[in-house]
Amino acid sequence: MILNVFDDKIKNAWIRQLREDWHTANYNFFKNKMRFPQLTLSASEGVLGHWQGGRLRCISMSIPLIQSAPWEYVQEVLYHEMAHQYVEEVLGILDEAPHGPAFKQLCFEHEIDSGARGEVMEWITGRRNKGLVQSQDHKMMDKVNKLLALAESANIHEAESAMSKAHTLLLKHNLSVLDLKNRSHYIHKQIGEVGRRSPAKSILSAILSKFFFVETIWTFGYDAKRDKRGRVLELYGTAENVEIAEYIHDTLRHISEGLWQNYKRQEAIQGNRHRRSFIYGLLNGFHVQLDRRWVENQSKNLVWKGDPALQAFFRKRNPKRVHTASRYSKSSHSAYRSGVAQGLTLVIHKGIQGKRKGALQYLA
Repeated sequence: MILNVFDDKIKNAWIRQLREDWHTANYNFFKNKMRFPQLTLSASEGVLGHWQGGRLRCISMSIPLIQSAPWEYVQEVLYHEMAHQYVEEVLGILDEAPHGPAFKQLCFEHEIDSGARGEVMEWITGRRNKGLVQSQDHKMMDKVNKLLALAESANIHEAESAMSKAHTLLLKHNLSVLDLKNRSHYIHKQIGEVGRRSPAKSILSAILSKFFFVETIWTFGYDAKRDKRGRVLELYGTAENVEIAEYIHDTLRHISEGLWQNYKRQEAIQGNRHRRSFIYGLLNGFHVQLDRRWVENQSKNLVWKGDPALQAFFRKRNPKRVHTASRYSKSSHSAYRSGVAQGLTLVIHKGIQGKRKGALQYLA
């Protein structure tokens, strides 16, 4: 249920979440050196956020920003204002311009957006434009699209070959760009719905991070319109790799649900009792398939050892990351084995760019 943004309850909920995010960022980025300030909401459309120091010690955040943007954008503005707070209250610098050298250095060290200021919609549009694929990368993505179109072939061998060539093309592209030591601007983006993390979701994020040239992390997310907290998957990488990884993520969710419905009809299964076991197996099987292809590429001297600059960017944004493992007890070994078998021959096709067809079902 979408809540009324004029209701004091939702505004209080936003303040509560901002308070939690402030404490988290104070720990992650600022070594818990700051004292908690007053947090308020502003109706301003011309100011994203504002730190007012001195005796007031207040961070105000724009309601139009919260209404119009994903919460990760709201967090970015909050971090920006916290950097102002840190410069004044911890570093004790009062004689520099608000966005002076000390502030910019602090933002650089933690990959905080030092330009998070100005009119709300203008900044949101500019931030989204940073995530658009650059023209020089469209040629590569067009080639990938054409190969994925060939993957729609009814001949399973032709389809598998086309998908294999698409993945090899992505590998060659990333290796060539890495050799030039001239990486594009890295972005981060939260994808999927805020909710619970599950073993199937964990495998899906592992597929993206191992085979599709992005870094992934399960972070705490917030849906401001519904006042809903939970886990959300966050991607880090170049704009083109994040776009491809998001497409693979959404497509695998869609395919998983469709294949489960087919299996359910074939086996005359009532309800969704074994759904998780089937999808868990399906994604495990697809992971094995991609891993085999990865080994084949290594035999051709196409060896991906990661992108050090991306990893550094990721560590700056997530300095206190903790690795956790998901455990899952299968409700049906038969459903799991069937899922694995289908995952071993699963083919991803259709185009990357443009709207994705079909209603996407979220993995539970």
